[in-house]
Amino acid sequence: MIKNSCQLIVNSHQFKKTGFFLFFLFTFHFSLFTFHCFAQDDVNITADKLEYPAETNMYIAKGSVKIVYGDAVLTADEAYLNKTTGEATAAGHVVYEDLEAVVTAEKMELNFMTRLGTLYNGNIFYKSRNYHVKITLHESVKAKDAVFYVKGMPLFYTPYFWAPLLEERQTGLLIPHVGFNNTKGFMYKQGFFWAIERNRDATVYLDYFSKKGIGKGLDYRFIESPETSGELWVYHLRDSDLKRDFLELKSYYNQELPAGMSGYSKLHFVNSFDYYKKLESTSANRVGLSSWQYDVFGVGFEERLQKYLESDIQLSKPFSGGRTYVLGQYRQSLEESSGDIPQSLPEAGFILNTKSKGPFSLNMSFTGTNFWRKEGLEGQRLDIYPNAYFSYGRVVNFTQKVGLRETAYFLKDSGENANREIFDLRSGLTTRFYRDYESVMHLIEPSLEYVQVPAVNHDDIPEFDSVDSMPQTSDFVYSLTNRFSGNASNGSDARFRLSQSYSLLNVERPFAPVLAEVDLSSKKLDVDVSASYDVYDRTVTETITSVTVKGKKGSAGIGKNFRRSTKLDQYSVEAGLHDFLKVRGKTLPVDLSGRLWYDVKGAGVQELNIKTVYKSQCWGITVAYIKKPSEYQITVGIEFRGFGSIKVG
Repeated sequence: MIKNSCQLIVNSHQFKKTGFFLFFLFTFHFSLFTFHCFAQDDVNITADKLEYPAETNMYIAKGSVKIVYGDAVLTADEAYLNKTTGEATAAGHVVYEDLEAVVTAEKMELNFMTRLGTLYNGNIFYKSRNYHVKITLHESVKAKDAVFYVKGMPLFYTPYFWAPLLEERQTGLLIPHVGFNNTKGFMYKQGFFWAIERNRDATVYLDYFSKKGIGKGLDYRFIESPETSGELWVYHLRDSDLKRDFLELKSYYNQELPAGMSGYSKLHFVNSFDYYKKLESTSANRVGLSSWQYDVFGVGFEERLQKYLESDIQLSKPFSGGRTYVLGQYRQSLEESSGDIPQSLPEAGFILNTKSKGPFSLNMSFTGTNFWRKEGLEGQRLDIYPNAYFSYGRVVNFTQKVGLRETAYFLKDSGENANREIFDLRSGLTTRFYRDYESVMHLIEPSLEYVQVPAVNHDDIPEFDSVDSMPQTSDFVYSLTNRFSGNASNGSDARFRLSQSYSLLNVERPFAPVLAEVDLSSKKLDVDVSASYDVYDRTVTETITSVTVKGKKGSAGIGKNFRRSTKLDQYSVEAGLHDFLKVRGKTLPVDLSGRLWYDVKGAGVQELNIKTVYKSQCWGITVAYIKKPSEYQITVGIEFRGFGSIKVG
């Protein structure tokens, strides 16, 4: 319907549908470019009666209405046209015509800028070819001998085209993924979706890897209420190359219980610690789907970078001022055997929330934990930890915190028990100075804190987790923070913080490394810097830095991750461009992005990702290249907007 369109060409047709239906021009004739014609082209409107109330920014035309917009002409008995947005509503003998088609309707709602709209009791007639297409409202669109054209050139052909036109989910096969990976070989991934009920569904997956074998997966989801929902993912692959079975389990479950109680579980388990090193993520884009709005499993799909997998089961009961809970927690190592990891099976706790009275406040926790593991010391631990606070002053604020801790251990097979009494003290002074300039506000926040933990003999104390390790401390911690906050017009904010600690116990090197932190955010530049400087060795010990320059057509950034103790010295470079190509003076909707991770210490390129995306209003193409030291993959994806995608690589 418009020049340079993304079209679906088919053979013979007249389309007619009585009643309301979607304006399927967007399926066949979306523009390859976005035209803002009210800024670039003249709009000519004639009618028996034409009004333009300035306060509404709306043309009101009645009687023999004719609107000429570029190569498009619309006639009707009456029409309303928004001058700014290009949105129009026409009624009575409506006829729309451009270079490719003629549309008639009793009523039409149309945006001249996007060429999207809705017909009421209408027909679509194509000019240049014979078309054969069948559109069933709320069901599907079918076409024979379909060809996608870009700028008059045939790009993609299919003898048969089908796509759902449903607002609700429907049982059926998902679009398969086809590709090639140098470690897995030829890949074919097929899913079958089962819409069980409105609040529950399941997807069964069958994956074929020419070098690995056949993988089977199941993803089941349900929502009973905002407080009760869950998902279960199970995947199995018998690796024909390694002669091993690989199994993955992911699950979460929220349950509302009687008497104000609630239950929660999160399970993440693999049968072999090297699962993700051998297969990488088999659940990527399958569980924790976008419709759930968040990653319920607590980890991204780069599980191969995780050190542990964690599973939790918890029951809790809130009450006025606190809560009680019972927790079971299991951690699985992804680096080696998990036999020596202490597991909390179970832990019971009582938490008293902070209660305040004037400048005084108090909170407390009481926990009892049973630690179990296959290899190493086991036992139970009781821990009581009340904390008292005092806070006074507004211009200069003084805070005082005292924590008293009693911890008792009942150890298995050792024949002895142990206990520990300890306190921790924190005293702090803070203040704030600020000045408000015309375009920026400047705040200066100095702080000084003293932290003390007395010496305790830990020889008889087992180390299950961080609660058991409380080293002697007597430190002054001081910092100076500068904040700059811009107004809404420039949208810039900056923070610069220097901090250091001084130990009264470390006679040889009392000064800790100086930590410098810089955060800058603006419309054109983002800077994040965190660096530690050893004042004795006069060297930088750690650095995490990223600088990103942003422009109208893209962005570019460089980052550095340096740690002297582990000899890590890594750079990352990333860049992205969008709408940077032009053909015949028109901008192509093409994005190009890339990112490189490079190890300066000899490993070289750790990972390289390059991706280009072309997006029309009805379909798109993605080409991606991923290179790792021992693996590479090329992927080509074809996406039909609102219908799904096909990936070949």
